[in-house]
Amino acid sequence: MTGDREVEALRHLAALERLERIIAAFASMVSHQTRTALVGIQGLSELMMDGELTRDEVRAYATDIFREAQKIDAMIGEMFDLNRLETRQAPFRQVDMDLNRLVSETSSRTNAHLALDPELPVVKGDPDRMKQALQKIFGFVGRTAEGGSRIEVSTIRKPCAAHITVRSSSSRVVDFEDWLYGRYERYEHRPSAILGAGLGLAIARAIVELHGGRIQVDAPSGGGAEFEITLPAPEVSAAAAEPETEPRASR
Repeated sequence: MTGDREVEALRHLAALERLERIIAAFASMVSHQTRTALVGIQGLSELMMDGELTRDEVRAYATDIFREAQKIDAMIGEMFDLNRLETRQAPFRQVDMDLNRLVSETSSRTNAHLALDPELPVVKGDPDRMKQALQKIFGFVGRTAEGGSRIEVSTIRKPCAAHITVRSSSSRVVDFEDWLYGRYERYEHRPSAILGAGLGLAIARAIVELHGGRIQVDAPSGGGAEFEITLPAPEVSAAAAEPETEPRASR
């Protein structure tokens, strides 16, 4: 028993140390990004105070200030959300999920080409959170893909697991892999666009892990990016695994 308690204590200590590193990294990110945004807001405000601007110029500057404030608010909100997910404090429900339906609905605005396995098993989890994870991945692909990029999304049933694969022919993932493995320290002084994309991947990873799954990323030699989500699923017969509705045709 003493050995088990020591192992458990060490596990808790490691978790606390990781949490401290995450909080420190996030605090540094928020501080840096907020200072950067405030410099821009201050400069625009000074121009507006001069009183020599036209109404259209004032409106344009006010719009820029509003957008900067929105960026800060969104970034802080995502950091808090990621922290709740990392520490298992985020709301999470367990219901039957039709992954084919979630993939189809989430990818509807991406013009992705779908190949959905009609025998994909039902998976237990939180549909809203899983949809959020997929949206983050599609959002990352959209941010980093070049014009004319082809996006392919597929699902497949494997023993005791359901797989979702998202491929983009031109997205660049090399600079963001650390976000999928919880290594945030390198990014505290990066531009907000990179920080936002990285946060999205980190949130997707945390959500998948809450479901007992894992997410992997690969950068094929021919270019592009490939994300593979693996979720645990009960081993059931093919008939029982059929979704409630017919899968939508590939686009």
